[in-house]
Amino acid sequence: MVDTVVAQVGAVARAHPNDPALIFDGELWTYAQLWSRTEQIARGLLGLGLRPGQPVGIIGRNESAYVAAYLGIMRAGCVAVPVNTMLDLAAIRDQLELVGVRTIFAGRLPDGLRDGLEQDYRLLELAAPPRGPSRPALPRIAPDSVCKIMLTSGSTGRPKGVEHTHGSIFHTALQMAAALPFDRTDRGLVFLPLYTCIPEHVLPALSTGGCLEILPGFDVDRVADACTRATTFDAVPTILSRLVEHAPLHKLAGLRWILFASEPMPVRLLETWWDVLPRVETHQFYGLTELVSVSVASHAMLRAEPATVGRAFPTTDLRLDPLEGHGDGGEILAAGPSRMRGYFGDVTATNGALTATGALRTGDIGRVDDRGLVFLTGRLKDIIISGGFNVAPAEIEAVAFRHGGVQEAIVVGIPSARWGETPVVVAVPKPGSDVTAEGLLTFCRDALPSFKRPSAAALVPSLPTTGIGKGDKAAVKRLIAEGRIDLVSA
Repeated sequence: MVDTVVAQVGAVARAHPNDPALIFDGELWTYAQLWSRTEQIARGLLGLGLRPGQPVGIIGRNESAYVAAYLGIMRAGCVAVPVNTMLDLAAIRDQLELVGVRTIFAGRLPDGLRDGLEQDYRLLELAAPPRGPSRPALPRIAPDSVCKIMLTSGSTGRPKGVEHTHGSIFHTALQMAAALPFDRTDRGLVFLPLYTCIPEHVLPALSTGGCLEILPGFDVDRVADACTRATTFDAVPTILSRLVEHAPLHKLAGLRWILFASEPMPVRLLETWWDVLPRVETHQFYGLTELVSVSVASHAMLRAEPATVGRAFPTTDLRLDPLEGHGDGGEILAAGPSRMRGYFGDVTATNGALTATGALRTGDIGRVDDRGLVFLTGRLKDIIISGGFNVAPAEIEAVAFRHGGVQEAIVVGIPSARWGETPVVVAVPKPGSDVTAEGLLTFCRDALPSFKRPSAAALVPSLPTTGIGKGDKAAVKRLIAEGRIDLVSA
């Protein structure tokens, strides 16, 4: 019975064993080779003594072996835990300890990071499937068993583990494949980090028998060259902007369609894409780590309403929870088979994220018109989405507070032509301190991974507060927009 995404990929491998599945650095794996590799990994893990339900980390840059490890872990009945390679060692340890990871598949990593992980974890090489002393039988995988944990910093800055079952990710893949023009003839490009894009792009593509060319990461010239061999890719608006601005457009003109999500799409950028690449269809979906398939907008839908994020996926129940001051809008609530099981080991956070009926509180504010089209108008949650990455203001604020000259600090996101949104820090200096905005900005940037670094800083005599004395971030944003707070940029 095909009731998991692993079983679906296996069915494709049996039906089309010689079709290309993955290409990386000039090496092609057929579906038969990919399926064989996942079996070696699954049996190897079980042979080493791991048991179904145990978490196994994956960390490394994009490559075909990453996808095989992801599927192989799930085929063993274990739980795949993809790790963000942009984090520092301390943050990675915090996330791994949260979910109890002791074994990690490691690919290409900086030497310092690899050395640090080797001290506390069993590292298995992505390039070579593990071999245990025995060849145990593979388990029967139940759709309701947990198969992956997505690690996220959350709105508090503390790590959370989003648990998904085999059933929820299979449903996501099927919904994406049905609503979007995935096709067996596709050759998709993968340049977004695999730790983020497997559910939305890789699994739907493999479930429909398509081929994926994997790139180590995003580089304008390399992606443009690869587009001459491709039919589609998955991106974020920030990347589309860079491609339109810097890539030779004739190299993109042969694409059939593209997919984007993760951050608001500026209407002007979308219209520019249509002007310069009129034959390349644009498709958008809106979702969260906790529930990927919330809504979807086809190319025709976007041409008619460029600001929409589409209609709810067929099996997603989308409703609004009214909010005072938002007219006919409200917080978007979403429920469906693609929803997470919960946050690992955190019943309080899980209950806080779900309604009494089990719908996910997205933290996004929106409205739905009489045609069922969804329009996003804001966010309740504090997360800043910069270049498609989630950045928790609390993490940057914690760094700012470590500066000896800072008394108070607030981090907010402001619009950015390049990143969609970018974090900035606004602080009140301690009396008598000689801290400068430039010095604070350098201090914060030196202490944070590149995607979390604030792009500007400002010093003010005092911060606006709400009625209960909490820092008023909305007021800070307004003051910046009005030019009443002078930011010093990096």
